[in-house]
Amino acid sequence: MAQAMGEILELIQACASGDPESRRRFQDEYGEDIYNFPVKIYRTPLEEAGDFYVYVFENDRLFSRMATFAGRNNIQFRTFLSYYVLKHLFLEWRRTQKELETVSLSTPLSDASEGGRVLEDILPDQAQESEETIEPEGAETSEIWNTLDPEERLDLKLLSLIECDLTLDDTRLLAKTAGRSIQETLALVAEVQEGLKRKDERVSQLRDDLDSVWGWILLRQKELQEINEKIRRMGEVRSATGEKLLQKKQELEQALTKRYRQKERTIEEMRSYKLTTPYKDIARLLNLTVGTVCSRVFRLRERLSREFGEPMGR
Repeated sequence: MAQAMGEILELIQACASGDPESRRRFQDEYGEDIYNFPVKIYRTPLEEAGDFYVYVFENDRLFSRMATFAGRNNIQFRTFLSYYVLKHLFLEWRRTQKELETVSLSTPLSDASEGGRVLEDILPDQAQESEETIEPEGAETSEIWNTLDPEERLDLKLLSLIECDLTLDDTRLLAKTAGRSIQETLALVAEVQEGLKRKDERVSQLRDDLDSVWGWILLRQKELQEINEKIRRMGEVRSATGEKLLQKKQELEQALTKRYRQKERTIEEMRSYKLTTPYKDIARLLNLTVGTVCSRVFRLRERLSREFGEPMGR
């Protein structure tokens, strides 16, 4: 036990010092615990678990807090990690209300808010892609794409299965990585793509609903303004017409309140959908743990940020 604790302390120290291999080991071993923490403890939607995962590693937030662990009073490291480190990081993350679309195609490769590259920019143009070769559009895109090894290219494509079809070489690599046949791989890819397609259809439906609700609200707001103007012109004179106008105004205000709530619910539901492939599905496709997938995606984004943008979070 003492040796195990010593190994943990050595790993923590190496991570805090910035050793890449130690950080890779840590993510592979504890990544799934970190990914699942907000879901298990705070019932956070699984769609947001990846956002939290990236937040805790950005700017060495996790490693700087871990460095205080000394194993006193026989406390286990996983207990310390969950109830002392991840708990505080989760509350901090919620307070910031930052939208960390880590696996979104719109994820910036640097902190530049305008004019910077995003993950979508380095994906190949499917219209120009043959079955065996990948020819990304544009010299800049080609430069980035060509620096990636086949596994990294596959990871990026898996993140965007709803828009990015796999080539035969991609499918072979995926089958080899997961230890499946080509037929089994194609069937699983089709299943995941179908799930993403259903999400896309739901988002489209929600957009239509939002347009309809917003149109109704605008019409009724105009009608309410007209009623308020009529009431203002009547002054304090009491009449049957005035009473009807007041009643109509009250009914419109109540109806508008309901529609405002409906609009907010629709917007909130739209925000809950991410059309990039969920980590759990990528893990199924690669036949890896969710934690390992989190680590792969995070390290890939770190590399892209380092080579073609600014360091993440700086």
